[in-house]
Amino acid sequence: MGRYLDRLNEEFDTVTEGITVIVDRAADENRDVNDEENAIIEREETRRSELQKAIEHYSGIEQRSGKVAELRGRVMSVPTVKRSGPDKAPEFNWSDEFPTVGDYAITVHRAMVDKDPAAVEKLERATAHQTLADNPGIIPKPVMGPVIDTIRTNRPFIQSIVNRPLPAGKFDRPRVTQHVAVDIQASEKALTASQKMLIDSLPVTAATFAGHLNISRQDVKWTSPSILSLVYSDFANVYAGTTDNYAAEAFAASVTATQPITAPLDGAKLYAAIYDAAAGVLGAVNGLPDTLWVSPDVWGTLGGIFTGNGTPLFSQLQPGSTAGNPMGLRLVVDANFPAATAIVGASSFAEWFEDVDGLMQVGEPDVLGQLVGYAGYGAFLNTEPGAFSKLTGVASMAEGSGDDTNAFGR
Repeated sequence: MGRYLDRLNEEFDTVTEGITVIVDRAADENRDVNDEENAIIEREETRRSELQKAIEHYSGIEQRSGKVAELRGRVMSVPTVKRSGPDKAPEFNWSDEFPTVGDYAITVHRAMVDKDPAAVEKLERATAHQTLADNPGIIPKPVMGPVIDTIRTNRPFIQSIVNRPLPAGKFDRPRVTQHVAVDIQASEKALTASQKMLIDSLPVTAATFAGHLNISRQDVKWTSPSILSLVYSDFANVYAGTTDNYAAEAFAASVTATQPITAPLDGAKLYAAIYDAAAGVLGAVNGLPDTLWVSPDVWGTLGGIFTGNGTPLFSQLQPGSTAGNPMGLRLVVDANFPAATAIVGASSFAEWFEDVDGLMQVGEPDVLGQLVGYAGYGAFLNTEPGAFSKLTGVASMAEGSGDDTNAFGR
């Protein structure tokens, strides 16, 4: 009874965990739960209700059995046996201890009725003792959840730029290339300024991201935690990582403006390079940059730069946290960026378009299989490459470790 109840509780926890994963993922991505995820949640909630009723039923049986055992224990007390002598008893021999059936019957009577300690000890020595080592074939091997998984599920870069719904597989993004004119009138009744507006288009083509897996019905029915819940969560996590990597690499490749930093790297040079890059962005798009995108190696470098008095140049960049606002710029650290990536720019000019089909499944009764898959469509667009500038040379630490080579303002 206990093992069956344990299995019900484990499955209940697994189903609950699967629902939590879906809801937490929607919260992390700052969106509502979509239709596909709602369908999964409703199905899992139905199963959880069934499990709850079963757990309540069998828990009641378990409690009643425990009460009966308690009552039995009160009626018949087990005599306490105190042994003396050597730790290891001599090997028991049935023919020596009980020469006849009558001897055995008399010993049982004395032990059970008269509570004779000697008779009780004699029967105890005659009893075979069963331990776990005697029956390894029926000892269950528990699976302790949740399942260990090291895949990255967040999308730092995509979450840091403009997100829009994907309207179609191919579409054009309109862009103003020339504005109307407004100027000072030379004199009363003089002709005012006039210039037509020109609008061109930026072509956008979406990429398809998808994967599938065929799972046997036996694997679906007999696994704990449920293989379906694990596969569904893994598809969503891998999709998130793949799309973020795609967008991050496309973004890094689309930035053409550079701002070099000469070696050895120090705080003064880094400050000057960021301001020069910001000035270039301001001149190109008439907008100040608001974000600094970096790869993990650059993040590590920034955290290792010190001022002349020995304090960290960016004191908020602490190990274990990628949050911070160096020089007022929002810091976005993404492991999907190529190594040595450091880009200053205005996030409103980078856009991610997406349409997610999500989870799909269909049964295959001919082979007792469950075909499951996940799909989505996405496109990245840099609407104005001049709104971004790469810092080159920031990924390598300055030579040496003294104040003369790694000091701000020297």
